[in-house]
Amino acid sequence: MAQTASPLVRVIDDGSTDGSGELAAAKAAREPRLTRLEAGPLPPGWRGKVHALWVGAQGVATPWLLSTDADTRHAPDLLARAHAAAADRGLDAVSLAGVQEVRGLGENLLIPPVFALLDALLGDWEEAAAGRGPAVANGQFILLRREAWEACGGFETVRFVPLDDIAVAARLRAGGFHTGFFRTDGLRVRMYQGWGEAFRGWRRNLAGLLSPHPRTVALALAVLVLPVAALVAATVTDLAVEATLLWTAGVAASMLLRSGGGHRPAWGFLYPLDALALAGVIALASIDRRRGRMVSWKGREMQV
Repeated sequence: MAQTASPLVRVIDDGSTDGSGELAAAKAAREPRLTRLEAGPLPPGWRGKVHALWVGAQGVATPWLLSTDADTRHAPDLLARAHAAAADRGLDAVSLAGVQEVRGLGENLLIPPVFALLDALLGDWEEAAAGRGPAVANGQFILLRREAWEACGGFETVRFVPLDDIAVAARLRAGGFHTGFFRTDGLRVRMYQGWGEAFRGWRRNLAGLLSPHPRTVALALAVLVLPVAALVAATVTDLAVEATLLWTAGVAASMLLRSGGGHRPAWGFLYPLDALALAGVIALASIDRRRGRMVSWKGREMQV
């Protein structure tokens, strides 16, 4: 509520069990701009988050809708800056990639390598900001021009897709509208807590993101696994100099990629464990996609 843009805020309680619904209700009693809504029972053929977004969008008359997660933290001028970017570039949707906070061994083992991979797949950030290249978005922050999104059918059109954020951007692009994707330090989130959540969460996400593209999966696995295989071969055959050079190069690459994503470079000494962890998650995600069922999340089965 500290946003300089002074938005109206709706918190959608989708059956939360962590007390966030009660916190929102208490805040709403003191803040007239905040409303708490119950998502209600999940209808057949809907995913939980998309249904909550649909509930939150009902009866809204403002020109723009912002979809954001409850665990994100926004700089006070973030919404105003997003509106300015939309106006400057003629965009109908603005999505942001923020700073992903990680703590402890398990999170640092997997999450920074995942985001390094996503950065590599995205390529040129200026192209993404201009709305060129593939449709891409981050569900942690999507600012939508309401008329454009309603013209595309709204949240009902993406009610059962595995990755609703990317589907929203693709739907807008298909309707002839313009979307932009930006990196910012004004949005911060700790996406997953601990190794277990990170492993299951990214196994689910990568099943929807990478697995439809087998060549990309094969290339990613080769880049991750082949240097490690060479390191193991050099180690077991007593090629000490070669093994040291391979390990040093791997650590340096891991440190550089972590630094580029805003993460602590010192965790690069986890190499090659981080490369193998990411390779394992990609492989399992690909298997999940082939069998037509993504790993369950918070007790909910997700079919492809």
